[in-house]
Amino acid sequence: MKFAIRKWLSALIDFVIDIAVMGLFYLGARGYVADGDVGKGNIMLICALLSIVFLTCYVPYKQGQTVGQVIFKIKVINKDDSKRTIMQIFLRECVLKFLFGPLFLVLSAVYFLINNVIVVKDYNVPLPHDALLKTEVIDLSKK
Repeated sequence: MKFAIRKWLSALIDFVIDIAVMGLFYLGARGYVADGDVGKGNIMLICALLSIVFLTCYVPYKQGQTVGQVIFKIKVINKDDSKRTIMQIFLRECVLKFLFGPLFLVLSAVYFLINNVIVVKDYNVPLPHDALLKTEVIDLSKK
């Protein structure tokens, strides 16, 4: 499978997992609020946020990869080979990929098509968020 497609599928898998986890907690919170227990509903929403932060920040910080990246054998590293900071991981995985997920995927796809396919015709040109955060995605299946 082409490397560029694996990067997109990895981001999609991560987004779907995050939405599924958030949805489960949200349904639980709605159930508690419907029964009149707003306090438990608020606790469920806090748990949802903590689980998203765990999946998008803690797991990549400790393991080096998100779930989608492990499945598709890719990894995000700093261009200078230093360890990624928690702020880089938070911005890339939590803010860009989860909070702005659908918009992020659409804008990245448009950028990819215009810049990489039409203009430069190089599929390995970094996306804007990688250039901004000074990171690059590497293929682990070739190692």
